[in-house]
Amino acid sequence: MQRYFLKRSINDEIIKLTREDAAFNHFGRVLRARIGTKAEFVDNNQQLVIGQVTDIDTNHIALEVIAHPNQTVELPINVTVIVSPLKNDRSEWFVQKITELGVARIIFTKMSRTVVDWGKQQDKKMSRLQKIAQAAAEQSHRLCIPEIDFLTWQTAVHLQKDVGIVAWEESAKEGETAAFIDSVKHVPNSGHVVLVFGPEGGLTIDEIRTLTQLDFVSAGLGPRILRAETAPLYALSAISVLRELQ
Repeated sequence: MQRYFLKRSINDEIIKLTREDAAFNHFGRVLRARIGTKAEFVDNNQQLVIGQVTDIDTNHIALEVIAHPNQTVELPINVTVIVSPLKNDRSEWFVQKITELGVARIIFTKMSRTVVDWGKQQDKKMSRLQKIAQAAAEQSHRLCIPEIDFLTWQTAVHLQKDVGIVAWEESAKEGETAAFIDSVKHVPNSGHVVLVFGPEGGLTIDEIRTLTQLDFVSAGLGPRILRAETAPLYALSAISVLRELQ
């Protein structure tokens, strides 16, 4: 069943979609909804309902709320991922996949070895990435859409957190294996973990020192060197195993 996000609360048993709603065109025209067609809707309070079409024309769709499913699909901890912009539009693929894996917030920032510069296209790029995140959240039947921001390095690394982890290949080379697991297990339920990943060229020693001073734990992600867009996906998958499947 198709899922859509609404930018308002669902306070009664009737949902009315108009041309101003993003769901209107896709549900009404692409999927060709008819009277009796059902879909899932999530409001801005993460309330999930199932609606069934009772009336439809070229300007509106009316749906009766027929069920209020109780689903637990979000990670038990809030995960913010800080990364550098990626080459060759891989940022779009990255946002899609990490949204499917349950990230709460994605922050792009310029690091010492960042080579990608979105320049004047930054606002347009961020808008595009937010749309990709929404589509991925709907496809994966999440209850929230990850927030996507572009912040300065100093602002990003000073975000509030319960636990901070920086993925560093030197930790992996030295054979360190437990820091990531130990850190993730100590995040309280509904707590906030911030994960930092370097660009293609890796983080500098100065950046690692800064993060260490801000209580980030340096952690390896296994013996293999992962690409800049692969490491965060590995980490989110590992968090799911550690906090949802055990």
